[in-house]
Amino acid sequence: MKTYFYLLLIICLCGCSSSPVNKGILEIDVTENHPKIELTLDEIADVEYIPLSSDSNFLTAARMLVCKDKYMLTRGGNNEILIFSRQGKAMKEFSYWGNGPHEYNYITNLLADEKKQEIYVHDCFLRKFFVYDFNGKFLREYPGGDARFVYDFDDETFLVYNTETNRVDPDLKPYFSLVSKKDGAILKKIEVPFALDKRIDLAVTKDISGGSFTYTSMHLPLSRNADGFFLNELSSDTIYKFSFEQELKPYIVRKPSVASMSQPVFLQCGIETSKYIFMTRVAINERNEQNMFPETNWVYNKKDGSISEYEIVNKDFPDNKMALTSHHVNCSTNPGYGMFRYRSYELVEAYQEGKLFGKLKDIAVTLDEEDNDVIVVCKFK
Repeated sequence: MKTYFYLLLIICLCGCSSSPVNKGILEIDVTENHPKIELTLDEIADVEYIPLSSDSNFLTAARMLVCKDKYMLTRGGNNEILIFSRQGKAMKEFSYWGNGPHEYNYITNLLADEKKQEIYVHDCFLRKFFVYDFNGKFLREYPGGDARFVYDFDDETFLVYNTETNRVDPDLKPYFSLVSKKDGAILKKIEVPFALDKRIDLAVTKDISGGSFTYTSMHLPLSRNADGFFLNELSSDTIYKFSFEQELKPYIVRKPSVASMSQPVFLQCGIETSKYIFMTRVAINERNEQNMFPETNWVYNKKDGSISEYEIVNKDFPDNKMALTSHHVNCSTNPGYGMFRYRSYELVEAYQEGKLFGKLKDIAVTLDEEDNDVIVVCKFK
């Protein structure tokens, strides 16, 4: 009898210990609700604060930010390129903004290669890449085709999400590709299966005064991780991983299929650490023009297989709750790193109200409200 009992117990334990991650593919129901939890930033990442120098010629004006081993780059208020040291010291600024030779109209993506000392500006409206050196000298330009989101992949290539900027045409089918940094040639086309024949997007078109207007939400189809990228194609039911060895594997399957839903609900992967996978569920609510694309932040616990709705607290600024999404894994950061920023005016205000602690408090003492941002660099554990 005891033998039978222990045998039954072993069978039950084996059944309970299996998890979607062990099977290789995780299935997530986007219609479910999950309990709320609170995580601390220091259990997820090692954190470094970098105040950007606030020299009058180095005032930043963009969310985009390049963070490498030695340098940080961003866009200034007049579309100039600003180069800082890794410690935030102002180093160099230059501009090729305009309509003349070798000039860009808009910096869609900004990337840098420290080994080659090359800076890449992608302009999706001119459909071109422009390449300059770290002294601001023009080197070359080449066609960008239908590239929209561009990420560093390795020393020779970019990983690109290719799609026309016109979201209205349902026949424009996006895809991913590896593109040469030298001349823009597509070296490899990466396609993922769609749930429908046509593309699906975070867009709502409404009739207004005899015409129409399309509301859209920012969606980042690529998210960098320590061992590769998540491919977040909204038109697919599967989120794929693309490794630095160029292996494409299904990683997460969302259910039910977007093809079966009258009002689609989407799932996007943001950041993966050794313990967690951070995701965002995005719905469409056409009636609420103030929040037409409501988001819910989820975290998957790799150890116990649980899913929770979460918020993250930085102990140095506990009143400022945050979530980790693909927006924090920039197009030109090193694998395993992410970034976000604190505005100086909000740090000055928080310091005056006694809401800052630790190193962030020490930095806030030195700030003026009009200073550049303080960059938070996270090395994920």
